[in-house]
Order: sequence, then C-alpha cells, then structure tokens
Amino acid sequence: MRRRERTEQKGIIAWFASNHVAANLLMFFIIVAGVISSFSLRKQTTPEFEQNVVNISVPYLGAAPQEVEEGVVVKIEEAIQDVKGIIEINSTAREGSGTVSAEVDSDMNLDDVLNEIKTRVDAISTFPALTERPIYAKREFIIPVIFVTIHGPIDELTRKRIADEVRDEMLQLPEVNQVDFLGDREFEISIEVSELTLRQYGLTMSEISQAVKNSSVDLPGGSIRTTGGDILLRTEGQVYTGQQFGDLVLRTFPDGTRLLLSDVATIKDGFVETQGFGRFDGERSATLNIQARGQQNELETAAAVRAFVEEKRAELPEGVKISTWIDRSQYLQQRLDMMLDNLYMGAFLVLIVLALFLRLKVALWVIVGIPITFLGALWLMPHGPWPTTINTISLFGFIVVLGIVVDDAIIIGESIYTKIRADGHTLDNVIKGAQRVAVPATFGVLTTIAAFAPMLFVGGMAGPFLEAMSVVIVLCLVFSLVESKLILPAHLANARIPDVDEEDLFHPQREIRLRERIPRFFLKIQRRVQHGLQHVIHRWYRPLLSKAIDNRGITVASFVAFLIVTFGLLSGGMVRFVMFPEVPSDFVRVDLTMQAGTAPQVRNDVAAYIENTLLDMNAAHVAENPDALPMIDHLSVFGIGDNRAQMFVELPKSEERPYEAVDVTKMWRDSVGEVPGVKDLSFSYLQHIGGTPPLFFRLSGDDYEQLMAAAAELQNHLRNYQGVFDVTNSALSGGDEIKLTIKPEAEALGITMSSLGRQVRQAFYGEEAQRIQRGREELKVMVRYPIEERRSVADLENMMIRTPTGDEVPFHSVAEVSFGEAYSRITRLNRIRTVTVSGDIDPLVVEPGQVIREISTEYIPQLLENHPGVDYGLEGSSQEEAELVINLQIAAIAALFLIYALIAIPLHSYSLPLVIMSVIPFGAIGAVIGHLVMGMSMSMFSLFGLIALAGVVVNDSLIMIDFINKAREAGMPIRQAVIESGTLRFRAIFLTSLTTAAGLAPILFETSMMAGFVVPAAVSLAFGIVFATVITLFLIPSLYMLQDDGFAWFARLRGTAVEEPSRRGSETA
Repeated sequence: MRRRERTEQKGIIAWFASNHVAANLLMFFIIVAGVISSFSLRKQTTPEFEQNVVNISVPYLGAAPQEVEEGVVVKIEEAIQDVKGIIEINSTAREGSGTVSAEVDSDMNLDDVLNEIKTRVDAISTFPALTERPIYAKREFIIPVIFVTIHGPIDELTRKRIADEVRDEMLQLPEVNQVDFLGDREFEISIEVSELTLRQYGLTMSEISQAVKNSSVDLPGGSIRTTGGDILLRTEGQVYTGQQFGDLVLRTFPDGTRLLLSDVATIKDGFVETQGFGRFDGERSATLNIQARGQQNELETAAAVRAFVEEKRAELPEGVKISTWIDRSQYLQQRLDMMLDNLYMGAFLVLIVLALFLRLKVALWVIVGIPITFLGALWLMPHGPWPTTINTISLFGFIVVLGIVVDDAIIIGESIYTKIRADGHTLDNVIKGAQRVAVPATFGVLTTIAAFAPMLFVGGMAGPFLEAMSVVIVLCLVFSLVESKLILPAHLANARIPDVDEEDLFHPQREIRLRERIPRFFLKIQRRVQHGLQHVIHRWYRPLLSKAIDNRGITVASFVAFLIVTFGLLSGGMVRFVMFPEVPSDFVRVDLTMQAGTAPQVRNDVAAYIENTLLDMNAAHVAENPDALPMIDHLSVFGIGDNRAQMFVELPKSEERPYEAVDVTKMWRDSVGEVPGVKDLSFSYLQHIGGTPPLFFRLSGDDYEQLMAAAAELQNHLRNYQGVFDVTNSALSGGDEIKLTIKPEAEALGITMSSLGRQVRQAFYGEEAQRIQRGREELKVMVRYPIEERRSVADLENMMIRTPTGDEVPFHSVAEVSFGEAYSRITRLNRIRTVTVSGDIDPLVVEPGQVIREISTEYIPQLLENHPGVDYGLEGSSQEEAELVINLQIAAIAALFLIYALIAIPLHSYSLPLVIMSVIPFGAIGAVIGHLVMGMSMSMFSLFGLIALAGVVVNDSLIMIDFINKAREAGMPIRQAVIESGTLRFRAIFLTSLTTAAGLAPILFETSMMAGFVVPAAVSLAFGIVFATVITLFLIPSLYMLQDDGFAWFARLRGTAVEEPSRRGSETA
C-alpha cells in the first residue's frame, strides 16, 4: 500500500487531490448514472416542439364557407376572445366545417385554458340546427415514424377492410399508439330515391328518413324483477348493412302488403361521394401513417412495425402487397450514426493534438474528461425545466462542446504540468499548479455558460433548437468544471510522469530494447513538436507581440479594419444571411390545387399526368443505367377532397443514389411544365424549420373582395423576384354558387324559406337518417336523390316542392335562383378576415430578409393605398424571424451583462471586463470568412457557433489578463508583464483553440445532406477559433496597453488640472 501524501494546502481542490478515492468514486458515479440514463433517453430526428394551441372544430355538413363563418366561427371567436391566456385566435371556415385555433401563453396552464374554452363554447345556444357537437383538442407534436401501404389489384372495399385489420393489429403492439389513414374514404350507406319514385308513391324524403329512424333502433326496456333475479329487457331492431336497410318497412297497406325500402330506393353500402384516393407506385392503395407521440422511441416503434409487416405479409391473400416506406427511423439512425462517427473522430483528433503538445499521461487524463462530462450531461438531460432528447441538434451540441470541455482541463493540466516540471512532482505542486489558474479558468467556463444560458428563454419556432443545443453545452460545461477541478488533479497527483532525458532520447549511449522503441518513437515526435512550439513562441511570437504592443494603435486599427470589411461582406450580399436555413430532405413533396369548381375527374387526370411524368423518367433512367440505383424508390399519390392532391417521393437511402432531391425536383418540375386549370402546383424538397415558407405575408380586412385583389397583386409582384418561386396565396375563390330566394306565391302556399332550404338540402346533399357504429367505424346513413338527378341546374328546376298540405308544386314556381361566385375557404386572424401570400426562395440567389424589407418599405404602402381597408403584417416564418431577432437581442443583452459580471468579479475591475468583451465582435471575422470560403449562407445555426466562439475568446482572454495582473502585482513593469504573460500562456491558448478546431474538423467536411443543419455552426466556430487565437494573442495585449495609456492620460490630465490652480495661487502670492 502506497503511503498517502500530506499537504498543507486548503480548499476543495486540495481535499479531492489528496483523496483520490473520493475523486474516483465521484467519477464512477457520474459514469454509471450517465450510462443508465443513455438507455432510457428518447431518440428523435429533431427536437420536440411544444405547441400551446387549443383547436375547436365544429362540423356543419353541407354548409358553404360563408355560412360556416357566420353560424359557427364568429360565434366561437366572440365567446372565447376574452379568455385569460389566449394571445392569438386563428380561424378557418371551409365547406362543411369550421375550425378555431387559440394560441395560449406559455406561462398559462393549457388544461385550465382548455376547460374555460370548453365551458364558453358549450354555452353557445345559437349554433345552426344542423351543426354537430364541437370537438376540442390540444395540438400535439406528432411525428410520422413509418408508412405502411396495402396495394395491389383489389377493389376498394377489400383494400379498406384489410387496412382496417392491419391497423387494429398494429395498435395492439405496445410500441404503437397512433395509426392514421391516408388516401382512403369513409364508409357510408346511401339511400337514393328518385323524384319520380317519390311522386309515384306519394313519399317525401323526411318520411323515408323518419321510417329508417323508427325501424332501425335498439332501445332499453328496463328489467323484470323476478324472485330469481332481474331480467333485462330491450328492443333489438338496429340494422347495419345495406341489405338489412333494404328490408325495412316504409308502409303497411290494409291488405297486408308492405312497401319495403328496397322497393323504392337504391341502397349503396359503400363510401362517401368525395373523390379521395390513394395510389402507390402506380397501384391503388390504402396507407397507414404510424406516428409517435409522448415519450415513444421512434427507433423502437419503427422496428416493431417492420417486424409486424414481415409476419403479416405471409398472411395476406394472393396479389395483395404490403410495403413500408418513408421509414424515418432509418434516417434517424443514419443521422445518429453520422453524428457519433464525427464525435468519435473529433475526440480522436483532440487526443492526437493533446498528445503532441503535452506528455502522453497528461493528455490521456485530460481526454478522460470528455466521456465524464458527456455522461454527466446524458444523466441530467431528461430532467429539469428543459428536458432534452437524443436528436440531431443535441448530438451536434456534443460535437460543438467537444473541444471546449477540454479547454478547462487543458488549462488546469498544462498549469500542473508546468509547475511539476519546474519544481518537481509532489502533491503540493499539483495543487498549487491547479489553484494558480482555478479562479480565472472557472470564471472563464462560467462566461461560456452565461453566453448560452439566455438562449434557453428565446422561445418561438427556433426555441427547441436553441434549447436542445444549449442544454447539452451548459451541462457539459458544468461537468467539465467538476472534472477539471475535482477529478483531474487527483489523477495527475497519482500519475508518475518521469522527466525526459533528451540526451538519452536523441543520442543514446546504450542499447535500446525492443519494447522501448515504439514509446521512444512517439516521445521523439512529441519532443520535436514541443521544441518546434517553443521555437515559434520565442523566435516568432515574442518579437511580433513586442512590435504589436509597441504599435498598439496600428494593431487595434488593423483589427477594426478587418471588422469593417466583415460587415461589408454581409451588407454587400457576398455572404448571405438566412435565419431559418432550408435543408434538402430525402423526400420530394408535390402539392396540387385545381381551380375551385373543377370536376374531380379533371383533378384525377392532372394528378395522373404529373405522377406518370416522374414514373416515365424513372423507367428511362433504369433502362439507360440497369446496374445503377433507380432515380426514386417510391411514389405515392393522395387525392384530397375533390380538387386537391399531394404526392410524396422517396429517394433511395444510399449515399450512392444517382440524383439528390434538388435534382429530381428540378427535372420533374421542368418536365411537367404549365398545366391548364391548375391554381397552385408546388414542388418542394426542403425542410422549412420555421414551419412555413420563408416568405409569408398577411393581408387582413373586412372586405374580402379587396383582400383577394390585394393578395393577387402581391403574389404577382413576388413572382418578379429572381430566386423566388412557388408563390401562392390562400385566397381561394370558389366555384359557381346558386342562391335561392322564395317567391311571394310560395308563402301563400305555406312554404317557408326554412322548408324550401330543407327540402333542397335533403335532395342534393342528403338528410342524415342515422349514424351507426359498425365495428370500429362510425358511418352515416344518408337519404338523397340519385347522383344522376344531381348533376345540373335542370335537375334543380325539375324538383317538386312539398307544401304543408301534402301538395306538390314545381320548384321554379316557388323559388328564384341567382348565380354568383362562392368562397372555397375563409381564414381569419384575431376575428378579422385574412389572406396570406407565401413564397419559397433559393438562398444562393436571394435573402428572405432583403425581400421582406423591400416589400414592406417599398411596395406595401402603395398596395394599401390602392386597397383601402386592407392591413398588412408578417406571418409564419417571416413573423418568426422578426420575433426571433428581437428575442435574440434581448438574450444577447442578458448574456453580455452576465459575462461582464463574471469577468469583473475575479479581476476586481470595472474597466478590464470591457477590454475583454470588446474582442467579442472581432470573433465574427473568422466566422464570416469561413462561410465565404465554404460557399454557405449564414443562418440561425451560424449564430450558435458565434455564441460558443464568444465564450472561448472570453475564456482565453480572461486567463491572459489574470496572468498580466499577477505579474504586475509581483512588481514587473507593464510591458514586460504583457510580453511574459503572452509567452507563458501561448501554449495553453494555442492548445485550446487547436483542440476546438480539431473536434469540429470532421463535421466541416461532412458531405451528407443530413449534416446540413449543423455545418454552419461548425464553420462559425472552427474558422472563428483560428482568428480568435490571433485576437487573444495580439489584440488583448494591445487593448490592455491602450487601457493603461488611457488611465495614464487621465491621470496626467487630472494632475494638470490640480497643478494649474496651485501655480496661479503662488503667482498671486
């Protein structure tokens, strides 16, 4: 047992250094806690967004958007507009339904607000009679994990039933809790009765509907209380199929004969009449969207679904195929692997750098701090006010902090190593070496934490990204303090680091044994690097530093000139700034909207043309390149309603695929060309971090005609910008509309407007006779005219209207018709009608911020003047960007104040923190140059790198000035103190910068599309750190000297001011 060393040093560093058992137990506890936590941490592609939004949906089937707006939306808005906590109300009125979304203040309890909204809306008693009960829901962040498609040459009913069976079985899996249908139609039983039949039998739609309600019913009848117990009673007459409905009795005649429903009606047990459909790789399909919510693990969910599909495939009937596609878990795993590979490579490069400039044992103990700090962060990530998952952004936080967490350990380790080389390897010297830099190193790390901490409160769409990265960085830095101050000194105190006999190393006078040769080889490399570094320090840096501080005015002016040039690069557009970068995805999405009123078959033909264009391109590529990967893996088309369609294209997952999403999109768009009858056709391969396209403008006002006209003009103006494409506006004009008014003659017959409207609705939309539950499906039983009698205005004119006395009169004799244009959708913001105009941009051609500024200042004033009553504002990504800039400015002010305080405390000075903080803007020089060299636009993620860079610059500068102050306190002249401190701190500053750059080097050269989010931050930090090294080594000493010059000048000025009155007094005397 080795004898324990004693020390007279006091403090927590000394206690842990002298008690290596405590240090090791602390280290093992952090490691074990981190490993255990890593197995339970949720893995996601992107950070989770918390949406404080309450949705209220009210179906008003068959109603036009204006009716929905007046009868539903306005009433809900008025009822909830003063609910405490609501900050914005968005509403949409469309045919058949109205939706109101209330955004709630994040400081309020969402459940309390939801309950208050529910109470207010349920109290509304003036909803139209045909509306259904309101549906309330909190908007949740739901992640599509994997798609399962059933396809093949089978009819729609069979496909739907197989899909229902697959969905039910998947929901039994513990890893799956939500499955949604795509591309399917709801079941419906349609009872179709012609006008001729109604007249022949003297029937009405209401009579048929009432007969269905009276005959198809289950009613409880109580119970018979016998001595042996109760016997329940109930009438059982509910029917569930079209055939059973056909057997219902409408009338019974005196001779005993009965008129059945099937005698007068055609009963279709099928689907609703909308033209929705799904097609997968050219075959009709039903698609299931498996989603993750809550704390579900995407990887586990997808793995369970894939295993289920493999088993289910063998059970399906012949010809029926089941396929999985858009498996996000595979992309998630690829991203995690990519980030981890870069993390491991960065750690390896950091180790090499440390081993070259420090003794191997010191380097190894310094590098041990990386897993300790990372595991400590993993331990606490799921806890606290900002729980964080494993995702692309949080993993990048580990890469960013990779080189920074060792900075503190490098400073402590290098100081200990220098002390024991000079005075011997003893416990006291280890503690003194650590304590010499402990205070400035600690406050330096705290300044970096202070730079990131305010980012946790930014909020908005960028909030989850800022939080995910900031939480990881802050936790890693906290544990780096623990490791470097409490664990590292204990390890170095017990490590035996023998002195190097360079004479024996380079000129041995003895035989070198085989086992010594490899260690000696690496030691020679390390010593030569050390000698080279010392040569650079004393032969190059020291003379240059002397010239820099002797000509400190020129030195500072040169840096200022560089800074001005940097801002010129940004303002001149040579380096563009795009707040929300748009990263290419692995998919291509197409959104098709036909002109309102277009026949569904025309929509289907256009969708088929666009679909076949890509399938033909893919077939041609495969024919020309039989040994290469195809252009696309899968193409799925979904018909939405009667005039919209969406298409999703999945590319091959291999990095060797022949085309990227941008190439496929461009070729597809060019091949499709202009299509007649299309209102909007957009091809997108980008992920919009802001949630919407980067250009998003809002026009609002009460006059919808003016809104539509203004939106059309703004849309046309945006199309004139180079680099702006897929410009759309939400002002969708509807198709033709027929408005009915009652004639005076009708009133004489007892026909009211209500009666007329009800009979027309029954005939053309249908009357809901029943709503039944058949298995898991809820379906409607509708009574209406056959489709053949609902196709033209003539059918309306030929309709017979029933009077209260049972007489029949022609429609045209009691009603007048007028033609107009309807709206297909009405949107409202904060109780005012609103239209949005949006557009996508090519960030290599134009900045969204520049377009927004030009539109807002140059074009909008004239537009508003031409359209009185119209107001303008930003929405979507444009609004998010404006709010983010304001929030970042507030966070920056808070961060600067914290940094100032944390520098002033250890330096005991009010002025020196200003000297150190003045170099923060200069760090941007290297970042901007880096983006220029890499040909990239700066973005929100570039700002992350700049924040980290500011922390590194301040950290190194703080320690440099602390050494200068201590040298001056020891009696050294200021010039000599500056030069000696710079020389002494050169290796530590150079090492911290080099390790940070080395940790980021792999991600800089990552060509994977999946790294597109994080590369800008790596560029900012890696290139910036190179320039930051020069700043710390030359600008800080120069500014320090200038500060001293300023104090001396003020002192002389003050002395002159004191001497002048004294001199005058003596002269008078």
